[in-house]
Amino acid sequence: MKIKSHAAQNELTSPFYKANEDFCIRFENYIASKNGMIKGQYNAWSYLIFGKFESSKSWDLMYKKSTFSSSGNLLLSSKSQCLLTMATWSTKLYISENSSFSIRRTKNFDFIRKLFNKNIDTLNQKTGYIINSSRPLSKQVKNILIALKPLFDKKIIYEIELQRNELTIELRSEEHHFDVLEKIL
Repeated sequence: MKIKSHAAQNELTSPFYKANEDFCIRFENYIASKNGMIKGQYNAWSYLIFGKFESSKSWDLMYKKSTFSSSGNLLLSSKSQCLLTMATWSTKLYISENSSFSIRRTKNFDFIRKLFNKNIDTLNQKTGYIINSSRPLSKQVKNILIALKPLFDKKIIYEIELQRNELTIELRSEEHHFDVLEKIL
């Protein structure tokens, strides 16, 4: 199934529509190069697209963007604001029984939480992320984190979580970051 436009006729000439269409075409081409499956829809205001492909593991990708315009007309407004741009990459990751962790950006009172919770630690002083894990990270997870370093450096990573053998990497970005995904694969 292809990614479909559900734009109104007057949206088709919008530069925002063209940008979202271009984003979706590049996504389609990437998933097609992996012999994967895609679905989704887009218009000048938003997109919601899904892809699934097999590498050494099965990967599910989701990209979502929501935009609004203060004037109500995205074609005429120079004041549009992106409410949310996100990507989620997920796969099954079998490490060990009851192995789980989460990594996210630090918040104001995390230094206090670290005093009372021995499972919380700073991932790296330079990145500004904390990790919550009851066990040391496996070599496989450490290799994934090394591949994600450029996204940590740019503060694009929103959260990484391993729960019930499901690894989920959530990004806040308007780019695909297929180069980084390829390093993980």
